[in-house]
Amino acid sequence: MVVTGLAAAVDRVAGWSAGHPRRAIALWLCIVTASVTGGGLALHARRTVWLDTARAGAAEPFSGGFTGVGPAGTLLIAATVVLVVMTCLLAAIPPALLTVLVALSAVAAATGWWALAALCFADHGPTLSVLALAAVLGASLGLVHSLIYLWRERLTWRRWPDRPGPAGTAAASSRSVLRSCCVTIVVTCGLYASGDAMLSAVATGVILTVAAVMLASLTVLPAVCARYGRRLGWPRLPVLWRLAYRLGPPRLWPALLRPGVRRPVVTLVSSTVVLGLLALPLLWWDPTGSTGGPTGIGGASDGTATELTVAAVALSAVLLTFAALTAVFRSAPAALAVTLPSALASAASCGLALLILTVWKPRQAPGTWGHSTTAAWAPLLSFVLALAVSVNFHRFVVDHVLESGAHGMPAREATVRGLTGTSDAVTGGATVMGTVFALATQLCSGEVGRLSVVLITAVALNATLVRALTLPSLLILLGGRGLRPQAPARGTGVTSRKR
Repeated sequence: MVVTGLAAAVDRVAGWSAGHPRRAIALWLCIVTASVTGGGLALHARRTVWLDTARAGAAEPFSGGFTGVGPAGTLLIAATVVLVVMTCLLAAIPPALLTVLVALSAVAAATGWWALAALCFADHGPTLSVLALAAVLGASLGLVHSLIYLWRERLTWRRWPDRPGPAGTAAASSRSVLRSCCVTIVVTCGLYASGDAMLSAVATGVILTVAAVMLASLTVLPAVCARYGRRLGWPRLPVLWRLAYRLGPPRLWPALLRPGVRRPVVTLVSSTVVLGLLALPLLWWDPTGSTGGPTGIGGASDGTATELTVAAVALSAVLLTFAALTAVFRSAPAALAVTLPSALASAASCGLALLILTVWKPRQAPGTWGHSTTAAWAPLLSFVLALAVSVNFHRFVVDHVLESGAHGMPAREATVRGLTGTSDAVTGGATVMGTVFALATQLCSGEVGRLSVVLITAVALNATLVRALTLPSLLILLGGRGLRPQAPARGTGVTSRKR
């Protein structure tokens, strides 16, 4: 199978990086340097064509890239704020600095790749807005993957001093990163179904950014962790260290999970109704647009045709999500348990963001989604990106639930253990993503800032309502069908689902 082959390849790459840390770091630096150089040459070669296209009045669905501080000032402000947040979460400055450097280097490499790939999109060059959107998503994913990787590494050192070698730990953590990145890439591929050049360009930029994050997680993180080990966490901040790496069981999440565990049917129905009510504002969305720009996606000028196109693209993204998760989990019920809550949360976040933007920008009609461009762009792009963010949260949680179920635990006990065991990591990841998207709303102008509002609402809903009520109740109702132990893959040496 493709997934099994990729997992075996990732094990080899991560093991090589852990065994040869200096070579792995040097390899990644060479990749970043070559990517930035090639991207700069591509930008210079096609700059005249893109400038002529802009002067000719070509439709640009994104308006404005950054605010008055400029790209350099924006990067400096964002990096400083994120470094402070990561220091608080990891309780030490060196690992926080490592996560920021990994994310920035991945974004730099992806920017160079995107500039080369953008040669295929002559009418839509790498504008600051598109680059900002890809950078925001890439930075958030890079920080989250690095945070979870280091979090597991530090807990392993504290709980199991006689743990397996660095290569084994690196392979287990890298497989989790591979699955998350592959699912994100597959979900984003749903934008290609629109047949629109700009949406395809945005999808290409996001996919390349996720690929760069995955490559950095397979080289830099295993190499640095193997090279420095426990020394990576020194000097540590005493108070934050006790809060971030406590060994006792969580106290808050067992109480939050109690309604879903005791009454799963009532909890599932009530939480689904709440998500549906939050998505109701989408009914007032005007697919024909009212801003004087292009009126549809893929050249559709009729409102009904545009609405059908948007629905088809959204449905294709959901189906791709289900297919990718089925391949990852090797279990259709488990994939369904992630896909349904993620799709509901994405629609609810779009509806809630519409209300927020209507209040935030009262002079703009609600039907235009608060954007200055075609109304069809915003909900479609927002839904797909919110779906990609949502799936990342729940895939990580359900993976640990399946691991507990594979050891013979009942559905209720496995669900509670999986959700409580990942509560710190998921909460930290949600904090990082929320911080990055909040910075984007303030430092990025135009549609990038407004799309970040949708992503913030998606993170908030998935980290609270969906994780505490919808997901556990659905997993318990699926029972043994959703938590059935999986057979190990033959001939790959991958016999465990541990992360």
